[in-house]
Amino acid sequence: MEKVTIAIITCKRPIWLARLLDALQEQVFTESIVPSILVVDNACDEETKEVVEQRRSGCIPIHYDVEKQAGIVYARNKCVSITTSMNSDYLIFIDDDEWPKDNTWASDLVLSAKRYTADIVTSHVISVDEAGKQNWATEILYPAPDQSEGQEISVFYTNNLLLSKRVLVEMSPCFDERFAMTGASDYHFALKCTHAGFKCIYTDAPVVEEMPSSRKNIKWFCRRGFRSGIGFTRSHIFEESLIKAVLKSLVFSLVRVLRGVLLILKSLLKRNKGSLVDGLFRVCSGVGTFMGLFGVKHDEYKKIHGK
Repeated sequence: MEKVTIAIITCKRPIWLARLLDALQEQVFTESIVPSILVVDNACDEETKEVVEQRRSGCIPIHYDVEKQAGIVYARNKCVSITTSMNSDYLIFIDDDEWPKDNTWASDLVLSAKRYTADIVTSHVISVDEAGKQNWATEILYPAPDQSEGQEISVFYTNNLLLSKRVLVEMSPCFDERFAMTGASDYHFALKCTHAGFKCIYTDAPVVEEMPSSRKNIKWFCRRGFRSGIGFTRSHIFEESLIKAVLKSLVFSLVRVLRGVLLILKSLLKRNKGSLVDGLFRVCSGVGTFMGLFGVKHDEYKKIHGK
């Protein structure tokens, strides 16, 4: 028997959390898998707790806990520590604004870990708007995946991720507190895992994410690009030699700006808003990559989007 903990970090998004918990109760598992759901509330919100209590009667047991220290890093590490204390064989992360596309999603991640002898398994995210449709904004945020089934990859994020017990134990503490409010702690974690020699593979087990209308604007994408660029640079500075990190950041900064400028020029010729925003996103990412060399930070997680 294999124990699997599906972990959700939430912060004042009770409506989305309810949707996800209902979807997780519809997951189908083989007899060899013993699933449980873990909700870590990073806001100590009574409405969130009530959502969990109302769903205790489902087939899959739900554990609720609170992380009082504000910051996604602290909540992620709380998920790791609780999962370890439960002696689970696998920890699966999914965000509270998402839901599995298929009812075999969690099982597919576990089976892929065994099939490919991998300690880390990830898949892609399908972004949709509040009406359940895709548009220029959702396509920029999560473009169609270019990985193939079973392909080894080095970059992954916690929005759709399986970690084995071995990773949780050997990498603890998994997520760096220096990224508490800035984001990119999962990119940094991926970089650490790659350097430690852990094998991560891609499998076809997508989740769907709702993109709120408050993010469908140029300002949000520019901030997102700037933050992601900073996170890239800080991650490599923390994990690699200074010379290597600086050179890599300078090269990536230049490439991102050039690609962004080309997309902007293309958008002007074709009058395509998606290409324009994508270009600005990449330019801001390049600028953020450069500014990260000077210790600049952007606290993305101070504002909460969603329901």
